[in-house]
Amino acid sequence: MSKRSIANVDWANQLESVICQFVKEKLELIVREEIKHFLRIEQAGTPNRRN
Repeated sequence: MSKRSIANVDWANQLESVICQFVKEKLELIVREEIKHFLRIEQAGTPNRRN
């Protein structure tokens, strides 16, 4: 394998890592917003309490 191929693999791995981190952050944001929406709209008349 040439040095160029190794550099391409490193670049591809870095790109994959960045994309995975981006997707993870966006999914976490969506889940947090869905929870907020559920608690605000769906449970409007119910007190928020833990067991």
